[in-house]
Amino acid sequence: MNIMKDRLKNYKGGILGFSLLLFLIGITTYTILYIPAKERAEWNNPFFWINYPKNAAPAWVNYFLIPFQQQLPEHKIYSKNEAVTSSFSEIDFKEDNHTFFYDFVYGQFPSGFSIPFSLEFGEIPPAVEISVKRPDGLEFVIYYNSLDSVPSISNDVGGQLSNASNQQHEVSQRVFSSSKEVTDSLMEYADLFNFTISDLPAEKIIFSETDSNKPMKGIYQFIFTTYSFDSDTILKEINLIIEGKVFGLMGTDEFRRDITFGIMIGTPVALLIGVAVASTATTIGLFYGLIAGYKGGKTGTLMVIMIDLFLSIPTMVLFIVLSLNFGSSLLFLIGLFVLFGWPGLALINRTFSVQIKNYPYVEASKLMGESDFKVVLRHIIPQLVPFTLANFALAVPAAILAEAALSFLGFGDPSFPTWGQMLQDAHFSSAEILGYWWWILAPGLMISITSLAFILIGRSLEHRAKLGKKQ
Repeated sequence: MNIMKDRLKNYKGGILGFSLLLFLIGITTYTILYIPAKERAEWNNPFFWINYPKNAAPAWVNYFLIPFQQQLPEHKIYSKNEAVTSSFSEIDFKEDNHTFFYDFVYGQFPSGFSIPFSLEFGEIPPAVEISVKRPDGLEFVIYYNSLDSVPSISNDVGGQLSNASNQQHEVSQRVFSSSKEVTDSLMEYADLFNFTISDLPAEKIIFSETDSNKPMKGIYQFIFTTYSFDSDTILKEINLIIEGKVFGLMGTDEFRRDITFGIMIGTPVALLIGVAVASTATTIGLFYGLIAGYKGGKTGTLMVIMIDLFLSIPTMVLFIVLSLNFGSSLLFLIGLFVLFGWPGLALINRTFSVQIKNYPYVEASKLMGESDFKVVLRHIIPQLVPFTLANFALAVPAAILAEAALSFLGFGDPSFPTWGQMLQDAHFSSAEILGYWWWILAPGLMISITSLAFILIGRSLEHRAKLGKKQ
């Protein structure tokens, strides 16, 4: 480690490269140790991300809007513990209210809202009602349903009924602002507005002024009421989710996925691809080039011809063809990168081996009767190791960029969250046209940081190797 640090100091860029590498290793370590494998596997599961906003920009965007007195709605998730509860009961009847207070202070409408809840009840199904009390005093009942009709509700509301026993039942529902029940209920209040609301989404009605379709700031109360007719009804879970337009460090994508999460779980995959390909390819290139250069003659000529054949193949076209015919699993891609990644390194090592074997001290060792194995081990390999390490560092970003290019073209492994796959998803969803720059910037920046880290380290090691050779 001390030798490595000394070499890095000889090339100032190596310090920056080593710092960036430590940053990537830190993300990898955190991801592996603190993000369960089960969660990492949920990247392509849309139900896992249902509570997240769609196409939300990073939260820090609002800091740049402060001078313009503009703020985009933040994504909010309120839990059951944050609701104010009240109840009213009589014989064989009980009314329970859970009220969420939402302080709306933004100049734009939220993107929507949803209210997921879970109820347990006995033989008599309860009824549920959702109402919204606005800052101007108006109150809208936006949803009402008796849970005995849950199996026949529409898909945009969502519901699931299960038998816990012969006496107890459990139902889970999610009421969306876009559901037909909500929009139909709001049409009953059309006379309260001085403009047409028939074509407006629910959030642009509930959060609108009555005179014009502009956001009305203030505290909104979302009231979830349960009407039960026995003592067996229990509200197990409820949330209020106000879908915002900004969220998290890096925002979200078209599929509601947290881009920060994707960047984190993609980091160990990227380093795995880069290090696995680079270590294997440089090892093969080292010994193949060494043998080709040291042996010389017909053997060396045939080995060089083999290198030239591999270097003449259009690798990207071949990768695409092979991926189409034999699949695009991550291990298969790593194997392809290794198969076509060693020839260039072998050619460099062969050139150095030819030069080193003709040095006087190497010739003297041969005359003293040392075996070829000892000559190679003592005199040639130590000379090749610095350049091999430099080539290794440069081969890592090459492998990462190759995988990103294939994934961007749609030939990567979709089961693994890679940065290239994220860019492909962004392009497929027209993120560059629709202005979702954060979806493109984050994975693109990580690819650049990773490449820069290893390139700077590689140049540093190469610089040190050249200095050692001159000395």
